Amino acid sequence: MTDAAKVPDFSMPHDFSTPHEVLDAVRNAHRVVLATHSPMDGDGLGCGLALMRALKHAGKAVTFVTEAPVPRAYGFLPGASDIIQLRPSQPVPDFDLLLGLDAGEEDRLGRAFSQRPTRSVVLNIDHHVSNPRYGDVVWVDDKAASTGEQVYQLLVDLDMLDQTMAQALLVSLVTDTGRFLYSSTTSRTLRIAAALVDAGASLDHIQLNLYGARPLPYLRLRGRAVESIVFHDEGRIAVLTVPEGFGADLGVDVEDIKDLVDITVGVEGVVVAALVRGLPGGGTKVSLRSKDDRADVANLASRHGGGGHIRASGFSSADDPEITVAALLPGMRELAVAAGR
Repeated sequence: MTDAAKVPDFSMPHDFSTPHEVLDAVRNAHRVVLATHSPMDGDGLGCGLALMRALKHAGKAVTFVTEAPVPRAYGFLPGASDIIQLRPSQPVPDFDLLLGLDAGEEDRLGRAFSQRPTRSVVLNIDHHVSNPRYGDVVWVDDKAASTGEQVYQLLVDLDMLDQTMAQALLVSLVTDTGRFLYSSTTSRTLRIAAALVDAGASLDHIQLNLYGARPLPYLRLRGRAVESIVFHDEGRIAVLTVPEGFGADLGVDVEDIKDLVDITVGVEGVVVAALVRGLPGGGTKVSLRSKDDRADVANLASRHGGGGHIRASGFSSADDPEITVAALLPGMRELAVAAGR
């Protein structure tokens, strides 16, 4: 690759390498569809952009698909405008390899998974502890702080990493670790981040585009959200319930709404928090967060058919938001008590 960057040796742990089955699946593929959960976040999107570029450089036919709009905030990344949003009537592109990224359950890949060609191979690369290990080739590393860590190693092992890919992967790491502040951040995470910076990625570029240029409607949305938080159990539990269409008059997108859970858990004294948002057509999406590993929200989410990480998980419900909150609160109280022991 002509613009390949020399990747420094940061002495990664000896047991951190790409499984040979994963390398074989990627090398043997000719037509690849990349997919992550919809709506996208920075981790799945960054991984997908890096892999799309690498696989195209390797001469493969590659399509990166989504069923929700690409979050506006990530439009600064090269290749973001090439992601295809599949409309309901639009067929899934033909492929022999579906590369699922950062999707804790197979249904989160949408029609790319449910309408896959019969003879295709599904490669599942993910870091969620609750991942059920779906697919034909599976690489789930729940010790990784982001799927970006795994894709970094994959591209290094394939000798494909360049500066543009490094920038996309640094977005994966930065966003999924809360700018390297979440408890999931490890020394391995930081070594990979350093390697990406040495490969030409810029933290300042991410800061300026993702965190240093918030649109005014986004800030107004957060103000509304603060006034809507309901506290329980002497402030140890916080629940923000937002109806479908919340903030629509401000022109914000779904990713802006999802970010509101960080406000909720960020309040002083809160141990466990939930963002409960109504969905178009009915039903509810719940995002759970905690500040203490003893308050395992992945366990709580799994009781409701979801999953994720110890401190960040979620699930979907067919019930409306008010019923969902009533069903959720007993479990949140259990976690708040466990964290207080």
